[in-house]
Amino acid sequence: MPVSDDFWSIYEEYLRSERRAAPDVHAVWIASRKGRGKPLRYATFESALSHIGRKAGISVHPHLFRHALAQGVLEATGNIKVAREILGHSHLSTIADLYQRVDQHAMVTALATAKSSTGRAKKHRSWPSAKAEQYVFDYDDETISELEQAIARASGIEPRGGDSCVSADVGTRVTPRKSW
Repeated sequence: MPVSDDFWSIYEEYLRSERRAAPDVHAVWIASRKGRGKPLRYATFESALSHIGRKAGISVHPHLFRHALAQGVLEATGNIKVAREILGHSHLSTIADLYQRVDQHAMVTALATAKSSTGRAKKHRSWPSAKAEQYVFDYDDETISELEQAIARASGIEPRGGDSCVSADVGTRVTPRKSW
C-alpha cells in the first residue's frame, strides 16, 4: 500500500514510544489494555471504537475510515482509478457506487472552473441592445436573431419585428421568456 512521505517518521515514532509489546511480537497494532500487549484483533478494535463512539454520542464503525480515505482521495484527485487501486477493488463501479459523492458546492465549483477554463466568461457590455435586455443571458444581437429563427422554425411561428412573434396560421402572439 502506498504511503505519504511523512508516514515512515510517524510510524517509527509510534513503534518507539507508543507500541508496548514484546520484541517477538510483530503485529503493528497492539491491544495494550485488556490484550496485555498481544496483537490487536479486528473485533477488539471494533468494540473499542464502538465504545468511544457511544461515549461521544455518535455512531462509528471501522469501515468509516475506509470511506473517509476513499472520499478524500476522490475529492483531492478526482481520479477514480487511483481510489480503486488504493482500496483494492477490482471494479470502478464499486468505487463510484459506494464512495463517490457529489454535493452542491462541488457542482458549483466544477461549473465555475469549466466556465473560466473555456475562456468564455461573460463579457460586460456598456450598452447592451434593447433586444438583449429581454433575455436572461447576455446574448449578442446575432445570437438572438439565430435563436428566434430556430424557435420560429421549430414551432411554425414566423418571426416579425419587435419583441414578440406572431404565429402564421393562428395569429397567436408569443413573447420571448424573460427569466427562468
